[in-house]
Amino acid sequence: MSDASAPVRVFIGSGEASLLERKTLIYSLRKNSKRPLEIWVINGTHNAIERNDAPPFLAPMSLEMKYRNVTEFSLYRYLIPQMCDYQGRAIYLDSDMICLGDIGELFDTPMDDVDFRAVKEYGDSMWATSVMLFNCGRCRFELETIFDEIDAGRYSYSDFSRFAGHFLQHRPYTIAELAPTWNEFDRFDSNTKLIHYTDLSRQPWKFPNHPFGELWHQYFKEARDSGLISEEDVKLTLMRAYVRKDILDGNRPMRVGALWRKAAGLLQRLGKRG
Repeated sequence: MSDASAPVRVFIGSGEASLLERKTLIYSLRKNSKRPLEIWVINGTHNAIERNDAPPFLAPMSLEMKYRNVTEFSLYRYLIPQMCDYQGRAIYLDSDMICLGDIGELFDTPMDDVDFRAVKEYGDSMWATSVMLFNCGRCRFELETIFDEIDAGRYSYSDFSRFAGHFLQHRPYTIAELAPTWNEFDRFDSNTKLIHYTDLSRQPWKFPNHPFGELWHQYFKEARDSGLISEEDVKLTLMRAYVRKDILDGNRPMRVGALWRKAAGLLQRLGKRG
């Protein structure tokens, strides 16, 4: 069990294009947590780390490893035990999520002398590393050596990234399951603690009408109302075309035809009054 008086350490993997989604995630974490949070934002675009909104500093990743990332931040999660001086616990989250439960409950999950916990991916022998609870005192990732072994054909990058059995034959990490409610892929019910918007063709900040997009937009609006997301954040993200142009219209914006009919009806009512 972790120290209940200690802040909950959460690392968020992101890039420059993820500003709105990661701030929405941060808002959801703070809203639903009963304990203080220590939030570290990984910005893979700039090889930088921001801790609790302080000025960024360089991440301890070589350029050689940075350019082996599949996404801008794929490999940074494996630096977390090192950044924690191999002490205590830490949580890793992708930025395309909303946390609906108290993240302290995940942080306090018994570790049982394992290296980390994650959710089983699709019920098979692989692991979804988009949510991880690290036992930093035990867990070490020698990325340069791992990629030397990938290049030598001992296992694939996919084997490594999902901790498949073929990778674990060479690198025997001990892994335990997290409750799947802490990483629900594009679904939500009354038991969901964390929803992960994994479908790149439906993410609600890029496309309308996600089945559970209203939930994301609710938190996005609250984050804006709270001041965590500023008008400048929204303007800059729109200018860079990282999100859909009508993002402020919510999950189900009206079609152009419906807007014209609404406008015509309003003009007709105004004409009758005149």
